[in-house]
Amino acid sequence: MTTIPLVTQPIADIDVTENASNTRVDLFQHFDDPFTTGKIASFELENSSLAGGVSNVLLFDQESEGAPETVNNFVNYVEDGDYVNSIIHRSIPEFVVQGGGFVVEDLVVEEVPTDDPVVNEFSEDRSNLRGTIAMAKLGGDPNSATNQWFFNLADNSDNLDNQNGGFTVFGEVLSEEDLASVDAIADLPTVDRSSVNSAFTNLPVVTENPNNPVIENDADLVRYSSITISQEVELEFAITNNSNPDLVDAFISRGELFLDYTDNLSGTAEITIEATDLLGDSVEDTFEIVVEDDGVEPQENARDSTVYRFLNQDTGVHLYTTSKIERNHILATLPNYEFESFSYVSVDALTGDNSSQPEEVYRLYNEATGTHLYTISEIERDAVLAELANFSLESESFFAYTEQQPGTIPVYRFYNNETGAHFYTPSASERDIVVETLPNYDSEGIAYYVFPVDE
Repeated sequence: MTTIPLVTQPIADIDVTENASNTRVDLFQHFDDPFTTGKIASFELENSSLAGGVSNVLLFDQESEGAPETVNNFVNYVEDGDYVNSIIHRSIPEFVVQGGGFVVEDLVVEEVPTDDPVVNEFSEDRSNLRGTIAMAKLGGDPNSATNQWFFNLADNSDNLDNQNGGFTVFGEVLSEEDLASVDAIADLPTVDRSSVNSAFTNLPVVTENPNNPVIENDADLVRYSSITISQEVELEFAITNNSNPDLVDAFISRGELFLDYTDNLSGTAEITIEATDLLGDSVEDTFEIVVEDDGVEPQENARDSTVYRFLNQDTGVHLYTTSKIERNHILATLPNYEFESFSYVSVDALTGDNSSQPEEVYRLYNEATGTHLYTISEIERDAVLAELANFSLESESFFAYTEQQPGTIPVYRFYNNETGAHFYTPSASERDIVVETLPNYDSEGIAYYVFPVDE
């Protein structure tokens, strides 16, 4: 089944003048997977020898094209624990494997208690194709689905889409690997135990002797130890083309597109954004950026590189970098780091005179806590390295002023007396919030002076 994401609203072309402020675009306002919000069901078998025993299923819970009532119904059974020790009670190769209706303990079979039936949400856009999961129901009653579901082993659309109002597909396995354990169940021999329950005419059995399958204990049945629900981000975004990276630096963090325009430069650029859903299907949208000459003769200034601010969600501590390479590495490989903002602009190391010479801001890494210390003081740098063995000096650094210069702003420094970490901010309002609400943060004054990003 193909669940191609949609461009719900094309990204508008952008027209700005030189030295414009950075632009931020919420990509979720322009792209959508109409079938899902990213809800995942993980089916875990008791017996991991069945191709690993885990099937991850993307649930189609989105209001627009999904089956939200059916998914809610399924999730209710999961959250009530009804599927713990539930079995696959019906397996027909090249057709379906079916479960959700029965649990077993010490070979005592009980029916899963049923909630009220759910209204049929069949749609031709969610067809009964191989790898999908759908609700079972009573014959002649389209709105009778309760607790039982089945995996489609083949393309059953001609049959199941056209009888009893159509069988409601409400999810699909994420990959071939997730389908492997379902196929492994279908490969098991079956026995007829309709004497125990009329539904057990094709009961799959885990056995070492497929020519003589017997049921001696619970392990001989295909049982789910658990089914759990998790939430993933429904779309992943990538920049597949930037025709003029010298004009505009573009990057993506957590579904937001950030555009940073190069100072004193005009021109045009085309940006293409690709949105990929959890099943691997993609769609693209392209827009144009025009940066117009502002007619002002460029003035020599001391502004250098943008400083990017990240939050480590594990430690609650920020990381600052001017390196686009490091920024992109963090975005690509460290999901616990969240890009927060363009924090400020560093100072060009080659500017200034004897009275306003910029100084290097050193970055030291605390190997014990995974946090960083930033200091413009060589004395503090040397003392930390000499006295604190868990700190090391990193190559990443930038330049700032020790005293305020025209057009610069202070960066305030705080010490967290509970964790030993430092916090830095160029924002006076954020500084005031820290002072007023976080008594464990001690003000250490002004760390250095830099330029604001919106100058």
